Amino acid sequence: MRYNIVIIIFLFTIPCFSQVTSTVLDTVFLSADKLEDKSVGQPIIKINKALLKNYRPQLTEVLQFETPIYFKENGSGMVSSASFRGTTAQQTAVVWNGININSPFLGQTDFNLINTQNISEVLVRPGGGSSQFGTGAIGGVVYLNNNLDIDTENTHEIYTSYGSFNTKNLSTNHSISGSKTNLQIGLSYLDSDNDYEYIDSDQRNENGQFYNINASLNAAYKPNAKNAFTIYSNWFTGERHLSIIETTQTRNKYSDEHIRVLGKYQYESGQNQSTVKLALINEKYRFYPELNTSEGSNNGNGWTYIANYNYQLQLKKLLLNIGGEYNLATATGTNYDNVQRNTGSANVYLKHKLAKNFTYQATLRGELNEDYDSPLLFSVGTSWHPFVEYTLKTSISKNYRIPTFNDLYWPGAENPDLKAESSLQYELSNEIHLRNLKFTLTGYYNDISDLIRWLPYSGELWRPVNTNKVQSYGIETNLQYGISLGNHQFKINTLYSYTVSKNKETDYQLIYVPYHKATLGISYKLADFSAQLNTIYTGAVFTYSNNNPDTVLNDFLLTNLSMNYAFTKNRNWIVGGGVNNLFNTNYETKAYRPMPGTNYHINLTLKL
Repeated sequence: MRYNIVIIIFLFTIPCFSQVTSTVLDTVFLSADKLEDKSVGQPIIKINKALLKNYRPQLTEVLQFETPIYFKENGSGMVSSASFRGTTAQQTAVVWNGININSPFLGQTDFNLINTQNISEVLVRPGGGSSQFGTGAIGGVVYLNNNLDIDTENTHEIYTSYGSFNTKNLSTNHSISGSKTNLQIGLSYLDSDNDYEYIDSDQRNENGQFYNINASLNAAYKPNAKNAFTIYSNWFTGERHLSIIETTQTRNKYSDEHIRVLGKYQYESGQNQSTVKLALINEKYRFYPELNTSEGSNNGNGWTYIANYNYQLQLKKLLLNIGGEYNLATATGTNYDNVQRNTGSANVYLKHKLAKNFTYQATLRGELNEDYDSPLLFSVGTSWHPFVEYTLKTSISKNYRIPTFNDLYWPGAENPDLKAESSLQYELSNEIHLRNLKFTLTGYYNDISDLIRWLPYSGELWRPVNTNKVQSYGIETNLQYGISLGNHQFKINTLYSYTVSKNKETDYQLIYVPYHKATLGISYKLADFSAQLNTIYTGAVFTYSNNNPDTVLNDFLLTNLSMNYAFTKNRNWIVGGGVNNLFNTNYETKAYRPMPGTNYHINLTLKL
């Protein structure tokens, strides 16, 4: 079936080519709510489409090299979970075009199941965001955007690559624009044997093969200046065999499928704006304990229904937003007896430019949940520009997270007595802007109560428990510098984060939280040639909650190199290639799960 879909992808591009136009028109830009506009007091890391193309289509790799987030992977392409500012994977909210898409089962997102080839941009905001995005936004927010352009040139692009371990990637993206409309279509396919050799070993990554298909259809219609209709949709299906550590282990596999549909209507008249959103999210999975048979398999099927309304009043120096949302999450399957959760919320957002060089924002959010009493959530942020080159930002926020369906209902591990997590976070950020340089230094402190962690309690069985008090604090720095020497263009981007995340009762660092992480990205461009070097240093991490020094994962330095060359007068043909793990580093991000050594890929891009 998947090979047939690959053929369909190619055939699908043929009727689109006739739509190309060279007319340059005034662009009307439509997007989901802009995260930057409502992040006063908090820095934003922006990863645009061009930067996304330098990485594999799985979101893990780009965030690993471009943000302070630490990722724990069960081997290459396997389950990937995030640790943001020393928190757990469930405390990083993933937001797709304005709606939270964390799984109702796990309360988190597997970042190897997010395909970046049909996304316009990724925004990352460190720090608390529960007052805006609800449960789970304690460590930070990863925001996935699809931007729609009306009255612009049509674009059509086909990308294909082949790499080590028989890894094949094919994608196609089309944007067809009219005077009042925009239609975006994206299809992508990724397939790998993933049978890499373990460094300094005669073993291979056995039973690690995977494939996935991702499709998106987004459309906008703006009949006049007051009304706009937008729809976003995404479909993903994939299957991956779960890597085994010993050859005697039983080989098994896991399948995933999700569907997301979001409809949005916006009415704008003068200073007033009303927005209605309706969303439907479906998530399915099935685990096969043995290959080629469904006997003994277990499955889950979750539906989430969202209805949201926002009213916005824009005055000269003041922005007021009042909104409400209803969320119904349901789950059925082998381990779920038709469980559901109803949640209602209301929020008030105020942004005020008090003086020419001083702006503040404040958010209040209240929720009604049939299982838990949510605290009144708030956030306050300020931005002060004492002079053009310097900005001082501050933020304080109250955040929370309610237990997931797996926390409460997973047979043999369920814990119905779990409390909801809560946190109070403080943040201070300094930004320096010079002509070609931007430098950011941020310090933060996060006091977390009743942190939910899955810990071993009987043999190989794990169970969720509350940890009374956890404190997380640290610093994050980011330096961006660009320079041109004649026809030579250089860009440098560096990140460094120091993170302490400790159980207050034991004074032990939480597992899989490195104290140090640093990245360095250098890009070079000369006419039709471009190259990018990316390096990441990740400090040692503890793998046991008692910080046993004998079970520490060593620190590692990882380097990737990629190059591209554009052909033809209009640079419509781009050929390139890359080397990942350039120095063949032997490393793990999760215990007993070796990652690939040096591997290669070549790619071809055709723009029409």
